[in-house]
Amino acid sequence: MNVGRRQNKLEHVENSSQAKQQLSFEDLLHSFILDCKAKNLSPLTLLFYQDSAKQMKGAFLVQQVPFDIYSVSIREIKNHFIAYLFDQGRSDNTVNGRIKAIKQFFKYLFEEGWLTENIAKDLHAVKAKKLMIQTFTKEQVVSIFEQPYQKTFTGYRDFTMMMVLLETGMRIGELCNLKTSDIFFKELEIRITKGKGGRARRVPFQQTCGKIIRKYMDIRGDMETDALFVNMDNEQISTRALQDKMQTYGSVSGITGVRVSPHTFRHTMAKFYILNGGDPFTLRRILGHASLKMVDYYVELFSSDIKQQHKKFSPVENMKRIL
Repeated sequence: MNVGRRQNKLEHVENSSQAKQQLSFEDLLHSFILDCKAKNLSPLTLLFYQDSAKQMKGAFLVQQVPFDIYSVSIREIKNHFIAYLFDQGRSDNTVNGRIKAIKQFFKYLFEEGWLTENIAKDLHAVKAKKLMIQTFTKEQVVSIFEQPYQKTFTGYRDFTMMMVLLETGMRIGELCNLKTSDIFFKELEIRITKGKGGRARRVPFQQTCGKIIRKYMDIRGDMETDALFVNMDNEQISTRALQDKMQTYGSVSGITGVRVSPHTFRHTMAKFYILNGGDPFTLRRILGHASLKMVDYYVELFSSDIKQQHKKFSPVENMKRIL
C-alpha cells in the first residue's frame, strides 16, 4: 500500500487543558478537598478551605463581577475578594486566614494542570496589626474555677477540663479529642496524637492536675467509648458544648473585658508560664507551635524582665518627688 508523505501540521487536535476546563468550580473544589483528605488534613481545615473558596466566589457574585476560576487574575482577587473582606469589617488575621486557604486552592489547581498560571505565588498575607492578647488575671481564674458544681458529674468534668487547659495550654479540639489511653500518669504526660497540622506531641502535667484527672476518671467509670471527656449520654463532648459552658461560667463570675473561652485559657497558660520564668523554647513545644513567632510575641507581652525594668526606670515613678 502506497502511503503519501504525512503533513506535519495538526489540524484538529483537542487541547487537553481545554478538556479539563469542562469541570465546574464546584467540581474543582471537590477535587481539591479530596486531595486534602488524602493528605490527612483535619476536618476543621477541610471545612475552612472549602468555606474560603466558596466565600471568594460569593464575593464576586455579590458585587456582580463575573467569576471564572480559569481566568481570574491576582488583581481581581485583591480587588473583589480581599478588599471586599476588609469592607465587610473583617480583621487582618481573618483576611490572612482566607488568603492562606485560597492560596492552597490555586496552588493545587496549577500543580494538577487545571490552571496555566500559578497565581498562588502572588497571593501574600496582608500586613497585620499586632493585637493585645486577652488573658485572665489570677483572680479571674479562681472565680471561674469556683463556678462548676463539683458534686455533679458534669460539674467535675468541666472543672477538670478547665484545669487541663490551664495546665497544658492545649487547644480545645485537642482537649475534646483526648482518649483515656492518652493519659500517662507515671510519666505525668498527655499524648496529643493529632494536633494542629497533624503534628503529635506530648505535654507534661504536674501532681495537682494529675490528681484531678485521676479523680475525674474514677467518677467517669468504665464505658464502651474511649473518649476521655463525655457528656451525659456517654458520648464525646463537643467543642461547642464546652465553649457554651465556659461562657456561662464567665457570665456567672461577672467577668468583663475578656472573652471567657478555651483559647483565652491557652493564652493565660502562656502568660503565667513566662511570668514564672519559663523559657520560650519549651513553651513552643508544649503549645505545639510550628515556630517561635507566637511564643516570641508572648515573651514580648508578658516578660517579667520588661515589667521590672519599667518599674525600676519609669519616668513618672522617678518624678514622684516633684509631682
